[in-house]
Amino acid sequence: MKQRLGLAIVLFCLTPALLAQQKAKQNAREDNASFMFTESQLNEDDDAAQSTSALVTSNNDVYLSNVGYLFSPMRFRVRGYDSQYSDMYINGVQFNDVETGRFSYGLIGGLNDATRNKEGIGPFEVNNFTFGAIGGATNINLRASQYAAGSKLTLSGSNRNYILRGMYTYSTGLMNNGWAFTGSLGYRWGNEGNIEGIKYNSFSYFLGAEKVFNERHSLSLATWGTPTERGQQMAATEEAYYLANSHYYNPNWGYQNGEKRNARIVRQFEPSAIASWNFNIDDNKKLVTSAGFKYSNYGKSALGWNGNAADPRPDYYKKLPSSIFDVWESVPTPDELQQFNEVTDNWKNNKAYRQLDWDALYFANKQANSLGKEALYYVEERHDDQLAFNFSSVFNHQWNERNSYVAGIAVNTTKGMHYKKMKDLLGAQLYTDVDKFAVRDHGASSTMVQNDLDNPNRRIGEGDKFGYDYNIYVNKQSAWIRYQGNNAGSLNYFVSGKIGSTQMFRDGQMRNGRAPLKSLGSSGTAKFLEGGVKAGLSWAINGNHSFTLNAGYEDRAPLAYNSFIAPRIKNDFVKDLKTERIFGGDLTYNFNTSWVMGRLTGYYTRFQNQVEMDAFYNDSEARFTYLSMNGIEKEHWGVEAAATFKLTSELSLTAIGTWSDAKYTNNPDAVLTYESENESNLDRVYTKGLHANGTPLSAYSLALDYNINGWFFNLTGNYYDRVYIDFSSYRRLGSVLDKNGAGVDANGNPVLNVPGQEKLDGGFMLDASIGKFIRLRNGKSISLNLSLTNILNNTDLRTGGFEQNRDDNYKDGDARIYKFSKNSKYFYAFPFNAFLNIGYRF
Repeated sequence: MKQRLGLAIVLFCLTPALLAQQKAKQNAREDNASFMFTESQLNEDDDAAQSTSALVTSNNDVYLSNVGYLFSPMRFRVRGYDSQYSDMYINGVQFNDVETGRFSYGLIGGLNDATRNKEGIGPFEVNNFTFGAIGGATNINLRASQYAAGSKLTLSGSNRNYILRGMYTYSTGLMNNGWAFTGSLGYRWGNEGNIEGIKYNSFSYFLGAEKVFNERHSLSLATWGTPTERGQQMAATEEAYYLANSHYYNPNWGYQNGEKRNARIVRQFEPSAIASWNFNIDDNKKLVTSAGFKYSNYGKSALGWNGNAADPRPDYYKKLPSSIFDVWESVPTPDELQQFNEVTDNWKNNKAYRQLDWDALYFANKQANSLGKEALYYVEERHDDQLAFNFSSVFNHQWNERNSYVAGIAVNTTKGMHYKKMKDLLGAQLYTDVDKFAVRDHGASSTMVQNDLDNPNRRIGEGDKFGYDYNIYVNKQSAWIRYQGNNAGSLNYFVSGKIGSTQMFRDGQMRNGRAPLKSLGSSGTAKFLEGGVKAGLSWAINGNHSFTLNAGYEDRAPLAYNSFIAPRIKNDFVKDLKTERIFGGDLTYNFNTSWVMGRLTGYYTRFQNQVEMDAFYNDSEARFTYLSMNGIEKEHWGVEAAATFKLTSELSLTAIGTWSDAKYTNNPDAVLTYESENESNLDRVYTKGLHANGTPLSAYSLALDYNINGWFFNLTGNYYDRVYIDFSSYRRLGSVLDKNGAGVDANGNPVLNVPGQEKLDGGFMLDASIGKFIRLRNGKSISLNLSLTNILNNTDLRTGGFEQNRDDNYKDGDARIYKFSKNSKYFYAFPFNAFLNIGYRF
C-alpha cells in the first residue's frame, strides 16, 4: 500500500513535465484570497461547523462577502438561519446532505486551491444554477480549464486544531489539443493545537480533467476526497472550567499507559466524483448538465458502559464538588465540607483526576473477565454513512438584450446507512447485544431486551455491528424556472417558480425487541409535494443609488433526520408530518460612489410546520429518550448594514453591522419516546419567545485596510452580542412543568413556570493580518500572509452552549442536590491564534 501511494505521488509530481510540451497558453488569472473558504469553513471541526451557514461570497456585496470570514470565530449564521437553509453546489449539482439538509465541509477540507473558483448568491439573487434557498447558495466550479496554468506550493503553520499544512496544485491550463488537467494534494497534521487531547490527521486529493471538443461542447470530470481522523472537544460546565483553570478544558481524553488518548474520534472519508457537459447551443442558448456521486463513510467513537458500571466520564455530575451538597441553598455539614474540599483539591491539583482513566477501565474489564462476566466498558463507533447520486441540467436562454430565462431540473437519490459497531472492547472478552436499560426494566429473560430478535443474545466482537442498524432512503425531484428582464432603463425584475417532490422511508435491518412489528423492513413511504415562488424588483435611481425589493414563498419537505420519532428502534413517522412553509422578503438600499459603496437591508422571514428532534439520555427516567417537536413556528427579522469608505488610494475603512431577532412564536406539540419501551407519549413543549441559539444576533465590525507596493495590512475589531444557549426541550415539557408545580397569575389562574433562556455576555475580538505579494520573473510569484485572531486573548467569549436535558427533581418530585438548571455547558471562542501561509506559484 505504501509503495503504491509513493508511486502515485511520484507520478503526480512528474505530471508538469509530462504535460508541459502541450501547454498552449498561460492563464492570466491571479490568486485572490478573498475568494477562498476560511479554515473554519473548510472544517477544522465539522461537527461544530454544522451549525454554521454556508459561506456566501457575493463579490458585489460588501456585507455577504465579509461576514462569513469576519464572524466565523463566533460561528455566526447569516440572519440566524440554520445551515440547512444554505445550499452548496459543485459544478451546478447540489451536495447538501438530504437527510440533515446541511453541507459537510469535511467533503472539501484541505482543498483550498481546488475550491477557489466559485459563485455566491444571496437569498433572492439572480443566478444561473439554482432556484435559490432562503439562506443563499454557493456554486464551486471544478472544471479543469478554469484553473491558472502552472504549479503552486503552499505551506502553512497554525496553532488551531492542526499545526502544519502542505498543499501542491498543478494545472495545465487549456492546451492546444483541447485538454486541461488539474490536480491537487494536501496534508494537515496536528498533535495538539489550542485544545488539549485533540489530534488531527488529514490527507486531501483532487483530480480534474476537461476536454473542449469545439466551441459548442466540452466534457469535464473531477474526483476528490479528504480522508480525515480527528479528535473532538466536549463542552463543559463553568464549574469544570473553573476547577481545571481553563476555558478550554476537554474531558474527552485521558492517560493510557502514560499516553494521551481521546475517546471521541471522528473518522471521515467522502470520496466524490462529478461529470459535467457544457453545450453551447448557439450564441444565446446554453445547456449545462452534471451528474455527481458521493460515498460517505463517517464514524464517531464514544465510550459505552454496561450493567451497573459507574459512569467513566471525568466531568460526570456525581464526580463534581457541587454534587456533594446543595451549594446554592444549603449549608454543608462538616463531613460534607471536608469531602467537598477533597474533591475540589483533586480537581485543581491532579490533572489525571479530571481526565479519563483508561487504565482503570481496562482493569475493570480484566476483573470482569476473571469472573466470566460481560464487558463493563467499551468504545463504540456510531456510523452515519451515505451513498448519494445527484443529477442537474440547466438551460439558459438570452432572448434579447432585455429578456432572458433559466430553467433547470434536479434529481437526487440517497441511501443513508446508520449503525454502530464495536470499535474496542478494552480488553474484555464478552459482550452480548442486549439493551441494558431494558434488562433493568424488564429482566434479562424478556424478549424486549433484544436489539436483534432474529439473532438473540448474539456475542459481539470488535468490528461487529450491534445495537441498531437501519437505512434511510430519500429521493427528490424538482424543476424550476426564472424569468428576468429590464425596461431598458431604471427597472430590473425577475420572477421564478419551483415545483418538486420528496419521498422517504426507513428500512430496518434488525427486528428490535421493543418494537418487533415496527422495526424490521420498510416503514412505508412518506411523500411530499414541494414548491415555491419568488419575485424581485430593482429600481436604479441613477448609476450610484438603487433600491431592491424581494419576496418569496416556499413549501419544503421535512428532513428525514427529523421525520422518525425513534429511528434507532422503529419505523414510526412523526405524527401529522407536513411540508414546512417559508415566507420571506427583504428591502435593500444600495449605494456605490467614488468614495463609498455598500448597502442597508431590512428583512423578515417566517417559518411554519417545522420539525425538530432531540435524542438524549434521560436521567429522571434512567433511559435513552427521543423527543420530537412538530408544528414549530419561528420568525426572523432584522437589519444588515455594510459600507466601505475609500479614505485614500491605499487606505479604506469598512464598517459592518447586523441586529436581528430569531425566535419561536408558538408552543409546538411533542412526542416523547423511550428507547427501552415500545409506546410513545403525547405532550407539548413551551418554547414561545425563545431565541435561535449558537449565533450572535448582534454583530458589528470596523476594519482598516492598507495596501501599498504589494503589501497589505488589515486591522479589524469585532463586537458580538445577544448569543443565546440552546434550551432543553425536555425541561419545558408540559408534563415536566406540571410535576415541578405551577404558579398563579394576578387572577389566581394556574400558570406554568417556564424557564427563561440564558443570554451570554457580549464581547470584543481584535484581529489583524499582514501580507506581501512578490512578483518574480517568468510569471512566478510568492505570497506571504500572517493572520492573527483574538490578539487581545479574550478567553471569556462564549460562542454558545446548551442546557442539560435533565430535571432538578427526581421522578417522584423530590429535589436533587445537583442543580442541572444552573449547570449548563458552554463553548468558548479560541484564544489568541495565528495562521501563517506561504505560497509559491511557478
